[in-house]
Amino acid sequence: MTERPTGLILAGGASRRFGSDKRRHLVQGRAMIHRVHDAVAAVAAPVWVSVRDPADRPLGPDVPVVIDAVPGAGPLAGVVAGLQRLEAEWLLVVACDLPLLRADALHALIDAARPGTAAVVARGGDGRPQPLCACYHRAVRDVAEAHLAARRLALHDLLAALDPVRFVRLPDDVLLNVNHPSDTPG
Repeated sequence: MTERPTGLILAGGASRRFGSDKRRHLVQGRAMIHRVHDAVAAVAAPVWVSVRDPADRPLGPDVPVVIDAVPGAGPLAGVVAGLQRLEAEWLLVVACDLPLLRADALHALIDAARPGTAAVVARGGDGRPQPLCACYHRAVRDVAEAHLAARRLALHDLLAALDPVRFVRLPDDVLLNVNHPSDTPG
């Protein structure tokens, strides 16, 4: 990729499994969303936060928000909203609950983005794609919008519809997803 991607932090979830607002949950003394923002801001510009409510500003008034394209439609709604606003070639999408994410891991995704590639997706040691740690080319907007309109909300379904998709193996620690307080790293 020749230019920096635009960053999008998905932060519009209800945190039902977590039991409280996990974006603000402290990991090693810092809120998860701040840790993720630091990693994304080191490699992408601008950085947006995807939320459900326009009044929700989890990183304060200076960090722009993108409102989910369809309320209650999960991460795909945030990805679509980001793609609809995107002016750059690539959108770097990460979930707000990856507190050990690092800029070097994100660089590996960005470095794998090539002309003609639809998406570059992280993959952990178990081999499973991690569509909430990925770069999406702006050309996937139409496919993503069609999936959202058809209520095919699973990002794995979106990945299956894209061609080509490149996968990049990232260290398991950076892909640690915190869904319950007990998942918090020490």
